Amino acid sequence: MKTFVAVSGGADSTALALLLWEQGVEFEMCFADTGVELPETYWLLPRLEAVTGKKLNVVSGGSFFQHLCNYGFFLPGPLTRWCTRQVKQAPQDRFYKNVEAELVQIGIRADEPSRLRGKREGSTYEVGYALADAGYGKQEVMELCRKYDLLNPVYEWRTKVSCFCCFFQRKRDWLGLSKHHPTLYAVAEEWERQSVERSEKGYAWNQGFTLKQLREADEAQLKLWPEPEEQPCLICTV
Repeated sequence: MKTFVAVSGGADSTALALLLWEQGVEFEMCFADTGVELPETYWLLPRLEAVTGKKLNVVSGGSFFQHLCNYGFFLPGPLTRWCTRQVKQAPQDRFYKNVEAELVQIGIRADEPSRLRGKREGSTYEVGYALADAGYGKQEVMELCRKYDLLNPVYEWRTKVSCFCCFFQRKRDWLGLSKHHPTLYAVAEEWERQSVERSEKGYAWNQGFTLKQLREADEAQLKLWPEPEEQPCLICTV
């Protein structure tokens, strides 16, 4: 059976690949490169391939920026998730069809049963949930990733692995991005500014605030506790 594991760089899909590898299952991996992945993800995936010895197939449906421009800077949102469809699902489905995949394993845990679904309409392959079948919850997933030093470093400051401009991320994730990858935050802020200017309703990444407002609020908060004047100790001045 031609089996593939859909990997994203997140803990769940990483643990899924490691679990199947430990079980001796033959498979290849498939990663949809959106063009807006966090740098840590590009660091992790080659390491996962090296540890498991399983081929990493990288597919693309065009970059996020390409589609964003074609849509006139119309940002995706909960009701208009064109990003998931265009840069994730479509290129993966084309790949699975071309290689005649029979089974695609998806990294969904046993503690999130609401996400377990059967075969997607129109797909040519069966969907497997090996993590859920093995009873793996969040704790077991994290432990397996740490066992092989394959936990994405973004978990040190971010709640989940996703595109750096994902509209689902929390405020603290945006603020984490501004501190760890300020250039990427600036890119997302500029795309948002373009969207607000070009759309009648002023669509932003999030409801209720823009990235500029979030950044300025964070900067204002820091000013409440100013840094002390630099006064090096005597040892430092020797």
